[in-house]
Amino acid sequence: MTRKSFIGIITFLVCSISFSPASLRAGASGEAKKTLEKLLIGKDVRALSQLPATKEGVKVYLTPPSGKEWDQRGLNVKHLAKWLKERGVGVEANDIVTITEVKIGGNMVDIQLAGGGMGRRGSKHAQEKDPGFKRAGGSRINFFYDRDITDADLVPSTFLDFAARMLDVSSIQRDAEMMKLSPKARRAVESKNVAEGMTYQMVLIAWGEPEQKKINESGAGKLSETWFYMRDGHRVVVDFVNGTVTRVQKY
Repeated sequence: MTRKSFIGIITFLVCSISFSPASLRAGASGEAKKTLEKLLIGKDVRALSQLPATKEGVKVYLTPPSGKEWDQRGLNVKHLAKWLKERGVGVEANDIVTITEVKIGGNMVDIQLAGGGMGRRGSKHAQEKDPGFKRAGGSRINFFYDRDITDADLVPSTFLDFAARMLDVSSIQRDAEMMKLSPKARRAVESKNVAEGMTYQMVLIAWGEPEQKKINESGAGKLSETWFYMRDGHRVVVDFVNGTVTRVQKY
């Protein structure tokens, strides 16, 4: 084998490894998984739909498949109705339930609620008594992607937007925003204070939605906004410039 041929073979092998589909699909890191798991496990959420009492739970797809059986959430409503009737209800709509386990792998995030469901065999026996009745044991939701999950998918705000199709995760979203704050800002928010330098989100976490919002006349590259609150019998006016509090006035 000539030296030129040998170099050509090596170059081909390197390119094959570097640009193979497997190498181009970078999976989620262990750190990203742990961060999301820590944020979710043990937190209470409100179910926005009935969920079946099975360990299989329901599947929700990031990109909803086509077909009349699928809704805008990426949920097969026909399958959901079938499982609820045949296996019983593990979680009622508007139930407040605890996230008891989170499993992340491949193209799925598995969120287990109030125990994660009773399993196929146990739930099958339930239909002999009363199809569709409420059973203990919880349920689960499998959030599916059309490719392997990446770190970007597991950014708390990004994943929570996906989860919000099936669950009221507003309290966890607030926790996620708190994680972004500096220790000083976090202490201010936790003490329910609003001060200069805070962002929109920090004010919302501390005081919630204002009674009124007003967009002021702004110059080029400058957005001015005023929020109005009633706090302890006083009218409080919070001024923002480009998303940051510049003045807090109490009347």
